[in-house]
Amino acid sequence: MSDMTTGPVLRHILRFSLPLTAANLLQQGYLLVDSIAVGRYVGITGLAAVGACAPLFYLLNAMFIGLGTAFTIRLAHLQGARQGGERRGVVLALALLTAGWAAGCIILATVLAGPVLGLMGIHGQLAEDCRLFFGVLSIGFPGMFGGAAVSAYFRGLGDSRAAMWVQGLSSVANIVLVWAFLALFGFGIAGAAMATVVASTLGLLGGLAYARRRHPVPPGAATPAVRRELIDAVRLGFPLASQHIILALGILVLVWIIQFYGETVMATFTIVSRIESFASLLFLDFSGAVTAFVAQNLGTGDEPRARLGLLRTLGLTAGLAVLTSAVVLLARTPIAALFTTDPATHRLTEHYLLIIFPFFVLYTVMVVLHGYLNGARRTVAPLVCTIIAFVAVQIPFAWLLNGPFGIDAVMWAVVASWTAGLTYSIFCLRHVLFARPVSALTRTGTLL
Repeated sequence: MSDMTTGPVLRHILRFSLPLTAANLLQQGYLLVDSIAVGRYVGITGLAAVGACAPLFYLLNAMFIGLGTAFTIRLAHLQGARQGGERRGVVLALALLTAGWAAGCIILATVLAGPVLGLMGIHGQLAEDCRLFFGVLSIGFPGMFGGAAVSAYFRGLGDSRAAMWVQGLSSVANIVLVWAFLALFGFGIAGAAMATVVASTLGLLGGLAYARRRHPVPPGAATPAVRRELIDAVRLGFPLASQHIILALGILVLVWIIQFYGETVMATFTIVSRIESFASLLFLDFSGAVTAFVAQNLGTGDEPRARLGLLRTLGLTAGLAVLTSAVVLLARTPIAALFTTDPATHRLTEHYLLIIFPFFVLYTVMVVLHGYLNGARRTVAPLVCTIIAFVAVQIPFAWLLNGPFGIDAVMWAVVASWTAGLTYSIFCLRHVLFARPVSALTRTGTLL
């Protein structure tokens, strides 16, 4: 377990975030490898199917991660306040939520995948490929959500290295299995999904074994606290989950807009989404580290130290974001060539990267600010930011302007969204830091 309430500020942030970044590098590396394998052994149709299913899986997975983050924040508060005896109730509530969520999502995936694809305008062979991919993928929901819950438990205790090993094990297994299933056995699009099912199950089993040995749940009769912890987690995590719901639904709308341009544009959308996710992972881990750091220090009432952690992280974030953008822009040609040999898809991928990555720093700074707000239990603020940036700016921008300006409007809508989101995040942070002492927050406070 890691105590972030004393010692060098930035060292704690890096010590927490870098193991998660290493794990996420493997995970995003798997996603890149998966896209490359699907593109080369299944074809553009396979890439289009994976891209069309991505919003559906993102909706279910990200909603759970939002709820799981509430448990991470709660555990970090208990860690900072030296109240480890209450941990058992939190863990039991997390386990109950995970089991119910996995079962419900399997049912939803079975019943609603087809109708939702129809609403997105996905029909014909592409729809059949999507249903096959998502149907096989749903078998692995217990392992996926269970692994995410174990990772949330480790992060709440400050042990990001344990979370790294859980995620890393799953990702390495994914990389090996997807190449075996597609390149060696020719299982097609179903093989890509089955690789994720097997790998996520292995990750969950490994995480549970490690947790039992290194971070056992304290004994005691904590059953009366389970209901309270579950209600509090849902109350705190609902804005986070709602944020992901809005993002996922918005992506569905974007897919509906994009699919009119054909499989080449859909495949490009899939490729660029993977590149953007890969470039973002370090900064998302910075955000998670700031959340844990702020939660622990506000748990002890040390607001100045929490602010210092934010300022130090923002400086590091800005510098690394500029460097990342430069690397992607300079290497855009070989990066695009990794995914496809189709000339049209290759050119459009380069074009998309040239539009969004000069403004990438706007996004990275925004997500770090959200980390502070989440750690301060102001989880509604990032939700409102998402509504403004994505619902009020990006989707209308893309929908209204894609007619006269084509696919470029969808690309520039991303930049407009980042700009609006960062502006609102700065406004919220000023309100939190100067209008009212953060240390005065109650346990259930989630005001803007």
